[in-house]
Amino acid sequence: MKIPELKSQYVWATIMILCYILPGFVPLGTPFPMSTTTMKIYNMIQALPDDSIVVIGGSGVFAFDLESSAGTIPAIKIMAQKHIKIVNLPLATEAVQLEKYLIDASRIEKKYGGTYEYGVDWIQLPYLAGAPGALVSFLNDIKRTCPTDVYGTPLDQMPLGQRLKDYKDIVLWICPHWDFVTIIQYVTGERKIPSVSFAQSAAYSTYSPYMMTYPDKVFMTNGFLGGAQMEYLVGMKGLGHAVIDGNQVFSAVFLIFVVLGNVTWLANKEKKEDKK
Repeated sequence: MKIPELKSQYVWATIMILCYILPGFVPLGTPFPMSTTTMKIYNMIQALPDDSIVVIGGSGVFAFDLESSAGTIPAIKIMAQKHIKIVNLPLATEAVQLEKYLIDASRIEKKYGGTYEYGVDWIQLPYLAGAPGALVSFLNDIKRTCPTDVYGTPLDQMPLGQRLKDYKDIVLWICPHWDFVTIIQYVTGERKIPSVSFAQSAAYSTYSPYMMTYPDKVFMTNGFLGGAQMEYLVGMKGLGHAVIDGNQVFSAVFLIFVVLGNVTWLANKEKKEDKK
């Protein structure tokens, strides 16, 4: 049987694919620029009072949930170190799954070796239909708007639920979803609660001007890069590092192959000319 010729293009393509994929499993920690905004977010979360309440919520996840998760997961880890209570409020049906995933991926619960207990340290509220009207109602009277959690347990039967009254109990709002504008308008603009969006890169380019409208009140990170920056500040390597490492290594190897390809082409050209 004749063995097919292994063309160099196939070898190069295989190496390029491996260079992009492997850092996803073993992040290398390649260098990247740090954003002053990301550092402000980190410092702000660190400065929150212990045992205070932060809401994670919004609407619009699409297929970009991992991009926003890259920054949200390390933020949750910081909050867990300060025993800050977390209330998840989904304003779209798909948001329930994302917010639960963020808690699981952060590994802050006791079943993962953490310290957090459901109902005491964090609560998952059910999908709240009718935003932005429902959001305004929630901010004005939490338990009247959401009397139970996502499992149907009355909030009054849970220690954290008993503390929830209205927007005055919330010190920070984190939005890992697309529709950050609604949060900015009703949470930050009207009620002066600082808000953070660990945004997809496309959302960042659209909504980042709001940081100039509400300086020191509205903050955004930029896609996987912002996630890698948060991870670096926390001291972990997660989704952000995996993607940034893949892009960095892929780009470096690609440039090396371009140089090698041109050198090989010039060498072969000179050989042909010498034969003539």
